[in-house]
Amino acid sequence: MAKNYSQTKEVNYNFRSDSLKKKIRNVQLGAINMEYLLTGFENKETILFVHGLGANLSQFENQHQYFQDRYKTLSISLRGHGNTSSSSELTESDFELSQFSNDIIMLLDTLGIGNVHYVGNSMGGNVGYELMKVHSDRMLSFTSYGTTSKLKKSGFTIGLMKFTYKLISMKTIGKLSGSAGVSEDSKTKIIEMISQAKKSTVLNLVPHLGNFDYLEVIKNSQVWAQIIRGDKDKEINKVIESTIETFKVRGNFNLIDIENTGHFANLDNPDLFNRTLETFLTGLDE
Repeated sequence: MAKNYSQTKEVNYNFRSDSLKKKIRNVQLGAINMEYLLTGFENKETILFVHGLGANLSQFENQHQYFQDRYKTLSISLRGHGNTSSSSELTESDFELSQFSNDIIMLLDTLGIGNVHYVGNSMGGNVGYELMKVHSDRMLSFTSYGTTSKLKKSGFTIGLMKFTYKLISMKTIGKLSGSAGVSEDSKTKIIEMISQAKKSTVLNLVPHLGNFDYLEVIKNSQVWAQIIRGDKDKEINKVIESTIETFKVRGNFNLIDIENTGHFANLDNPDLFNRTLETFLTGLDE
């Protein structure tokens, strides 16, 4: 049996719905064995939910329950996350964001899904920009939250982040990350996800998440887009203005501000998040 390098132990998911949890599947995509959850098979259009650094598909349980009656609802665990595994050891170059985008295209092709309404949180939004850059024809729309399209951190800052993460345990990182949540349920879920994340994944991804610029990608795409901005997401809100302005100039864009939500808006206020996304998607058909 081939050694599974990216998974040392199974990640435990605390789903409220056991029947939903039982629908999680894995599919082989080259060297990557990707974990996914697909519900609402009988519906025409697909919503794809993509998590950020250290999270996994369980972040979107509530969204599956809300949207599966009207949409195919797909969530995934990106390479190095959740119970997605690899047949070979992954290195820093394997975590370039374009690699995540390629995995998604392979998954969509394997599942026979032509295009999707893409919804990305944090790093998941950046993966969406990679998809927009090369495969915008596979996007019916693009929604991001907790994401900026442009960031530039110094080499010293990135090095310091990696050094700090090396010193502390994932349980500690999980507890620190929990402060990004606004509600108690959100804090609990964030801690659960991040505490079980693989430190090697975090360390390999930090350099790719410190410097990027997708402003030209936005300018060159006409995909309908929406940014959901949580008023408590202070770090992202400091660096998101150029993204918003670029979208406004380009057009085909909605900006929705949600009060009392932070970096994980779908966890902080799932009902309002779901209604906001539903309103946007419904409006595209009008």
